[in-house]
Amino acid sequence: MASTTAESFDGAWIVQKVQGVDLAQFDDLRFDFDGGTLYGSSPCRSFTTTFGPNMQNIMFSPLQIGGGLCGETAMIAERDFLQQVGLVNRMELTGDGQLVMYNFDTPLLWAERMPG
Repeated sequence: MASTTAESFDGAWIVQKVQGVDLAQFDDLRFDFDGGTLYGSSPCRSFTTTFGPNMQNIMFSPLQIGGGLCGETAMIAERDFLQQVGLVNRMELTGDGQLVMYNFDTPLLWAERMPG
């Protein structure tokens, strides 16, 4: 079930899976959507970007990334994670409420809405 407004995604989400990125060592990677702005945490730093209003052809740009450094393994995972986020051009909410982010027809990222 595709959603057509940025507000449909508003709220906090926990990233479950990212295509090609091993997130096993990172707890609670989080997205917070607020009316066309995405606030997020990556393995080392936070980021902010804007998007919309057309949810079938979006671009997260520019990504504003906060300061901070981690170990080499975490920084590589963060680079790969942010590259996948940068490729997203479409988002959908599934019938069970899961957020799936795509690059055209290829799913890249899965997230579940935080309870509460």
